[in-house]
Amino acid sequence: MNTHTFWHLRWVEGRIGWHEASGNALLQKHWRSNGRRVLVPLCGKSADMIWLAQQGNAVVGVELSPIGVDAFFAENELNFEQRNDVYRATDLDITIHLGDYFGFDDEPFDALYDRAALVALPAEFRAEYVRKTNALLAPDSELLVVTFEYDQSRVEGPPYSVPDDEVRSYWPALEKLESRNEIDNSAPKFREAGFTEVTETVWRSRRD
Repeated sequence: MNTHTFWHLRWVEGRIGWHEASGNALLQKHWRSNGRRVLVPLCGKSADMIWLAQQGNAVVGVELSPIGVDAFFAENELNFEQRNDVYRATDLDITIHLGDYFGFDDEPFDALYDRAALVALPAEFRAEYVRKTNALLAPDSELLVVTFEYDQSRVEGPPYSVPDDEVRSYWPALEKLESRNEIDNSAPKFREAGFTEVTETVWRSRRD
């Protein structure tokens, strides 16, 4: 099964345990920029896009599944205009492009929010994802990246475990801000496997 088919099936089956209905607390604690054009890869129906737009940002998500895109607007009761595969909210500055992220192109962004993209990809795709993302970002962009780490020999992703050294190999300028145990909010498979800890870490661009 290829990656596209896998994710389409997850949406069809409603297996979206990564979704946080109230948004991500680490984003809301550590985001420090507004007035930015924020790229949100593999955005799904993330409530974080609402929060980012409310801070005065222009938010652009990219999502493979039409189920996720439709659910975002329906569940948040947002009116939108659609042209081909581009959905634009009429009440908030949020645009979602439906399609393959690796085929997406746009004007440069000056901010990135990634909670469910890097960790959604198997190891063999992550370097390509980072290259694609960096090509979409302007110099000196603000980055905020959320990762997970756990013993992947016991449970297979997604979300995949991405260790600190790997994150630093992709974005050496990122600063590790905070780690916390998210086992209570993790997918049931972790607790079923006997895990008592799944570490969620937030990374952010350094400022001198």
